[in-house]
Amino acid sequence: MKVALLASGPFAIPVLDVLHQGGADFELHRVVSRPDRPAGRGRKQRPNPVKARALELGVDCRTPESVNTPEFREEMDAIGTDVFIVADYGEILREEVLSLPSLGSFNLHASLLPAYRGAAPVVHAILGGEDETGVTLFRLERGLDSGPVLACSRTPIDPAETAGELEARLSELSAALLLEQLPVIAAGNAAGEAQDESLATLAPKLKKSDGLIDWDLPASSVCDLVRAMNPWPLAHGFLCPLQGKMKRVSILRSIPGGDEAGGPPPGTVHEVDAESFSVSCGRGALRVLGLQREGKPAMDAAAFMRGNPIEPGDQFRASVEVRR
Repeated sequence: MKVALLASGPFAIPVLDVLHQGGADFELHRVVSRPDRPAGRGRKQRPNPVKARALELGVDCRTPESVNTPEFREEMDAIGTDVFIVADYGEILREEVLSLPSLGSFNLHASLLPAYRGAAPVVHAILGGEDETGVTLFRLERGLDSGPVLACSRTPIDPAETAGELEARLSELSAALLLEQLPVIAAGNAAGEAQDESLATLAPKLKKSDGLIDWDLPASSVCDLVRAMNPWPLAHGFLCPLQGKMKRVSILRSIPGGDEAGGPPPGTVHEVDAESFSVSCGRGALRVLGLQREGKPAMDAAAFMRGNPIEPGDQFRASVEVRR
């Protein structure tokens, strides 16, 4: 079975690795990835993570501006690909592209479908307070992540796990799931089971503003936001100290300190020790363990406070405001 992998982001790197190793039922025939894009301060053209890994492995990698063109269809027809595996690719495939491989096109998605369809399933699972998630291998068809499910693999979500850490685990899980199911696809037995549309939920693409902290929320919800927004766009706001200048900061690590009502106004620093500090929320308080000033390296709270003194009464705000 000749496999073409359509992938771009880091989630797909373990999938590329297992396909490159090959097996009795399949061989990696082609990697298709997104074109190089400007990145970094110098805005130099750089390959995406999958293309970079493919180059390391010596794998043939093509980077068309779009796969939804007659030229791409003709090229793939000419090489006779049996199956497309899509993972973190970055472009919606039209039906005429999905139907090119003789055995079909399949996607690896980082949720337990039909929950969290869309571009940011890991983030939204954490924001939703889920204690379990997983990966789904499903047949691609018209519609957003709605095709028949071939197989799922489940895993618990650690209460302290960030979106970046969870996605890294799910990427390994997805590679193992694919390796397990490739013989089923090769045998032509991958019809899959229809999803229950009544259980479908959405996980839309993130915006930078999604990371703004609403301190009126319960501490547990703010903590979930901190985990979900790491590594991007990071949970952030403005630290307005009683003494000194306002600073834009991101919170990287935290733990909730209960969800009791009462206490200082939301966003107020009210407990400080040598290792961390607490900020009041709508209910309970958030214990802050790691921070990052804009343009500065990440650091634990103790190191941050050595260069940026924090005291009870300082305020965290979601926007620039004049203190009254």
